[in-house]
Amino acid sequence: MYQLLSKLYHNYIRVHLFGNVEQSTSFEEDTGKIRHHKNIREAGAQLQNEALPIEKRLEAAHKLGVLGYTGGYEAGKIAADFLPTLVDLLTQRWVELSDEHLTLLLEALSTVCYGHLSNQAQARSLGLVSALPAMLTPAAPHSTRVKMWACYLLDVLCCNFVPALRTLEREPGLQPSLEALQAEDWMGWPWNYATVLLLVLGFKHIEPIVRNGEPRLTHTGTVE
Repeated sequence: MYQLLSKLYHNYIRVHLFGNVEQSTSFEEDTGKIRHHKNIREAGAQLQNEALPIEKRLEAAHKLGVLGYTGGYEAGKIAADFLPTLVDLLTQRWVELSDEHLTLLLEALSTVCYGHLSNQAQARSLGLVSALPAMLTPAAPHSTRVKMWACYLLDVLCCNFVPALRTLEREPGLQPSLEALQAEDWMGWPWNYATVLLLVLGFKHIEPIVRNGEPRLTHTGTVE
């Protein structure tokens, strides 16, 4: 009797009282996705609007990156439509941008590319990898935080793509730039990404020597 009443409630009474809950949830999810994708395109349009002040364009770039990152694979694909504009802004104007504005741009590129292999490939094809090492040099006219973001973006683009790593190995001055950045305080980051790049590029390795319970990182072939 209980099973019969339960079936009657779920099949007839609940539908009339509350509507189809599953259909309602699906509709809300679809509506939210459409709105999310619309917001990405609106941010992209602001990014591409050269009549706007640069700070407004870069705020839109940052919003674009966050929306592309948080919206799943489809959102990332939509955000990738604006990668040429993002990369062009970085390669053409990075020297003149303030630390705050350049950080917004680097964060936008990082979030659009992170976890999205096709976006990473597109960014590499646009020449982004070759533009980043210049931002890491001690002589670069920007803050350590900016250099950390440039290093992180380089890690996102290259660490899982051997041809890009081979290109970086031949980049003049990259090793000392990474070593200088490695010595900075990476507090708040999940990893010291300068160390990560030094390791994957073969400029450093972990020696099988333990001091105070921790392995030591040294230059390749050197024991400290």
